[in-house]
Amino acid sequence: MRPLTLRTKLAVFYAIAVSLLLSGFALVYYRVLRVNLETGLNDELVERAAGLQGYLRFEDGRAIFVYDDKEPDQVSFVQGASRYFQLYDTKTGDLLAESPELEALGVQYSSNDVHQFAQAASGFNDLQTDQGLLRFRREIVTNYAGGRYLMLVGTSMEPMQDTLAGFLSSMAWLIPTGMLLAAISAWWMAGRALTPVAALAVAAREIAVGSLNRRLPVRGANDELDELAREFNETLARLERAVGEMKQFTSSISHELRTPLAVLRGEAEIALMQASTAEQYRNILASQLEEFEKLTRMINQLLTLARAESGEVKIGHEPVNVSTMTQSLAEQLKPVAASKDVAMESTCEKDVIVLGDSDWLERIILNLLDNAIKFTPAGGHVHVGLVHNSHGATLEVRDDGKGIPADALPYIFERFYRADPSRSNRVDGAGLGLSLVKWAVDQHQGTIRVESVPEKGTQVTVTLPVVSADRIPAPQEIDLRV
Repeated sequence: MRPLTLRTKLAVFYAIAVSLLLSGFALVYYRVLRVNLETGLNDELVERAAGLQGYLRFEDGRAIFVYDDKEPDQVSFVQGASRYFQLYDTKTGDLLAESPELEALGVQYSSNDVHQFAQAASGFNDLQTDQGLLRFRREIVTNYAGGRYLMLVGTSMEPMQDTLAGFLSSMAWLIPTGMLLAAISAWWMAGRALTPVAALAVAAREIAVGSLNRRLPVRGANDELDELAREFNETLARLERAVGEMKQFTSSISHELRTPLAVLRGEAEIALMQASTAEQYRNILASQLEEFEKLTRMINQLLTLARAESGEVKIGHEPVNVSTMTQSLAEQLKPVAASKDVAMESTCEKDVIVLGDSDWLERIILNLLDNAIKFTPAGGHVHVGLVHNSHGATLEVRDDGKGIPADALPYIFERFYRADPSRSNRVDGAGLGLSLVKWAVDQHQGTIRVESVPEKGTQVTVTLPVVSADRIPAPQEIDLRV
């Protein structure tokens, strides 16, 4: 079975809601109308009974209405109010007087009924007759001699019943009609409301992997649909960047793997065709081991970066003395720099403590120093400095090498990126070190900034938050007593 469309669901829901509201309002209004009509009817009967008592007289044992037949108001009231009228003697229960209407209907209460009505005093009672339902007002009246009589003044309830029946009849066709009109209106309004959604669906359907630069239209209404379009466009932008990075990564890794594989293949072919002594084979194998080492290092860096970006690498949070670490790494790399005829200097402020992971902090410093040595020509200088200032722990690695072009600075932290591709074959590395450095600095809530001038040198500044003295755990005392 095909599921209902959203437009149909909205129309059905709206129609049901309107029908329930109309039914509820009709029920409440019917009860209010019934109560008001009955209250009005009862008030009218009370007024008629009270008015007739003023015109009722007892003469020679007979009850008569005395009024001025020349006054139209009196005539109209007495004749109208006494249309359904009866008078009973409360002692004997005999009917003393009645109107022609009730006489024609043959309405007469028994003596027991009269005695019960007399004991209950004033009130109302309904009676079903051939002309419909009648309601009577009971009143006890007395004459000058002290006699007590039961007076019944009635009126027909058919007008009230006709009004209520007409209301129910009106509701019987009004509610279905309202439900139908609500469904039609809801169908039309849902279509109008869902038109932008359909436009968004058409625009989204036209977006493919090759056209991720396209965006959904924003109408400018600043409603929920515009918010949805903006969020979707932001998702598309992130997806476009991710696909672009994947393409760039695929191209870069293909390029990086092609060079060592070509070298390995070439050396293997030379060994097969030209090598004839054990020494030649050893030299070829040694060269191939170097290429294997490069491949292994690149793959390890790739795996580390992939694990880091996927959240699998956990960063430690413990106090680390970066002053001692920086000074130690600088001393270890001085021989490497000296072998390239590069002078290395270090000035580190003592006891600069950073809360972080010692292994990753060491990797940050080591990568920056290694890059500075690699890209500094013979006779150059590399300087590393560490200070503690208002911004935190600031590490500066400065060299006077060839520098980085200004248009390349925004991309140096991308994987496999090199500012000067012509140097790829002359400098070891796969272009992953700075990517790892950037990730590690971000994980330590730090910042990294690169300033470079071509042919004059480069300065990399890393700022990391420091740990106050009261947050450094005190050394544990060890009891050596036996």
